[in-house]
Amino acid sequence: MGKKSSIGVFITSHGFGHATRTCAVLNEIYREQPSDLVIFSTIPHWFFSQNLNCANFELVSIKTDIGLVQKNPFSHDLDQTFLELQDFLSFNDSNFNKALELSKDKKFELILCDISPLGLEVASRLGIPSVLLENFTWDWIYAEYLKIHSGWADIIARIREVSEKASLHIQAKPFCSGKKDSLKVPPISRSLVKDPLSIKKSLECDPNSRIILLTTGGITTQLDLTHKLKSHPEYTFIVSGDFKEISRDQNVLSLPMNSHVHYPDIVNASSLVVGKVGYGTLSECYATSTPLLGCYRDNFKESDVLRNFAINNLTHSEISIDDFQSMKWTNKILKVLQEAKIGNRKIHSNGANLAATYIRSFIN
Repeated sequence: MGKKSSIGVFITSHGFGHATRTCAVLNEIYREQPSDLVIFSTIPHWFFSQNLNCANFELVSIKTDIGLVQKNPFSHDLDQTFLELQDFLSFNDSNFNKALELSKDKKFELILCDISPLGLEVASRLGIPSVLLENFTWDWIYAEYLKIHSGWADIIARIREVSEKASLHIQAKPFCSGKKDSLKVPPISRSLVKDPLSIKKSLECDPNSRIILLTTGGITTQLDLTHKLKSHPEYTFIVSGDFKEISRDQNVLSLPMNSHVHYPDIVNASSLVVGKVGYGTLSECYATSTPLLGCYRDNFKESDVLRNFAINNLTHSEISIDDFQSMKWTNKILKVLQEAKIGNRKIHSNGANLAATYIRSFIN
C-alpha cells in the first residue's frame, strides 16, 4: 500500500455520467493508495457519499465547467451557453479565485479533472501535475457551432489550449476524438456490490420479475406515467427521478436518485434499461450486458458515438425522445428482450482499474 496522497478533483456537472466515471476511478486508486480527496463540483454531496468508498473527502461547491446550459434533459440554450463561457473562460472571477486559493492551501500532489477546464487551469498556474479524464472535450463539442457564430472560434481555441496543459491524458472508450499521446482504457463504470436477487429483495420485487429501468441520465424530469405501464403487469417498472422516497403504484416503482440502493446494481438486476443515453448509462449497461432501449439528443455531437457503440456492443434498439416522454415505446419491450441472449449476461472488463493504475504510477 502506497503513501497517503492529497488529490484535488474537478468534475463537470453536465449530468451525472462524469461523476460516476470519476468515482469509479477514485475508488480503485483508494483501494491501493489511501488519499485525501477534495472534490470541486456542484454535484450534490449525497452522490459522492453513495459512490465513494473513502470517508476522507471534502466537497467544495464550485462551478468547474459550463458545458451546455440545459433547458431540459434533451435540449440546451446555446446563446446562454456562449455568454456564460465568455465570462467563465477568463479564469478571473471569484469562482476561479476561490478554487485557486483552496488548491494552493491544500498543497495537492495531483489534480484530476473530468473534462473541467477550470481544474486544468488551476493546476497549470500552481505548477501541480494534472490528469485529464475524458471521452470528449468541449472544444470538440463546440466545433460544430462555428457555422452558427464565428465567435465560437476563440472559445474553442481557449479550451483546447487549457486541455493541452494536462500532464497525463486518459481517454475512456467510447471516446469521441482519439488523441495521439493519450492513454486509452475500456469503458469506465462503477463496480457492482450486490447480486440481482438481493436487489430485487431489497426493492420488494418478485425474484422472477423482469425489471424495466427508466432513466433520464441524472437530469430529472417528470415523466408522464400513463396507464400504459400499468397495462404491462408482467414487468416491474422502476422510474428513477426526483422523488422524496421509494413508492409503488401497482407495478410502477418510483425510486429517488438519492436512495440506499446502489444504482449499477439496479442496472444489473434489470432486464432492460430505457431512456436517455449518456456515458454513465451506456457504460453500466455495457459492463453488465444489460439490453438498452435508448433515446439520443440529436443536437449533441457525442450522441452519434454513443449510439454506434451501443449498436455494436449491446442488445440495443432506438426510440425517439418524444416516444420516450409520452411512453409510446412499450410495444418494443418484448422484441428487445427476445433479441437478448438469455442467460448470457457477460460481465465486461472495467476501465476504472487500468485508469487508476496509470494515475497511481503517475503520482508515484
